[in-house]
Amino acid sequence: MMKLKIFICCILFSFSLSTIAQTKLSFEYYCSDAVLETTQVSVFIESSNNKMELLNNDTIREFEKSLNIPAEETNYTLFVEFENTTIGKETLIYPFALDGNETNIEINVRFSNYNIYDKKKRENAQIDIVKYYESNLDIEIQYLPKMKGEDIVGPFFRLKNNSNDTIYGKYFNHFWGSISFLVDSIWGREIIGTLDANVVIGSPLFPDSTAIATVGTWGWSDDLPKLHYKYTLLYTTRKNNLNQEKKNFVWRAGTKSYYRLVYEFDVE
Repeated sequence: MMKLKIFICCILFSFSLSTIAQTKLSFEYYCSDAVLETTQVSVFIESSNNKMELLNNDTIREFEKSLNIPAEETNYTLFVEFENTTIGKETLIYPFALDGNETNIEINVRFSNYNIYDKKKRENAQIDIVKYYESNLDIEIQYLPKMKGEDIVGPFFRLKNNSNDTIYGKYFNHFWGSISFLVDSIWGREIIGTLDANVVIGSPLFPDSTAIATVGTWGWSDDLPKLHYKYTLLYTTRKNNLNQEKKNFVWRAGTKSYYRLVYEFDVE
């Protein structure tokens, strides 16, 4: 009887562990081909009770990895280390926090030689921690079927910010979203369209103001088939960046939080 009770308790404990809420974390690493040297890279994250290795290699140039972490309020520290003969050993220790409400998280690490803005021609690393959430602000969105553009095609959407926060589009402050449509109860892939990095920085959307949102930079189509659609817009309200410049190396690290505004509509 005692053995049976122990067995049942073990089953219940295992079940409780499996039902703990999880959040998907995606990691991407890229090393530019312009970096000719073999570079040892080590990346891991650590909390008070857990340590997870994301990468430890000296030959790879591109790498992706996905894992699940507990969906809970936690303080983490990201450790990134590069080592080659030019820079020696360089380490970034970057703290970040999760509140447990993220829908998913990305950690992106990019290592490259100097960029055109660095007169000292130092190698550099760009670190981005990106947290995604469901939209929690009062933002009205409406499809504008009769609106036509000159250089930009549709569809167009009207945004109205009824919150007390100023919001910024993910792409250079512009409100460029993605669109997908429903066929046989299945959502198709999200179409983002073209993203033009040469445009001027867009204007934020202030409280009690309106703006026009599109699909990508140049739109998608003025003539939408008669289907059920989903438009998804990413926006942010805050950013946190850290730059560290050294003799032979430049660290650029930032934490960004994006909110997904999802809007479904019909074309009849």
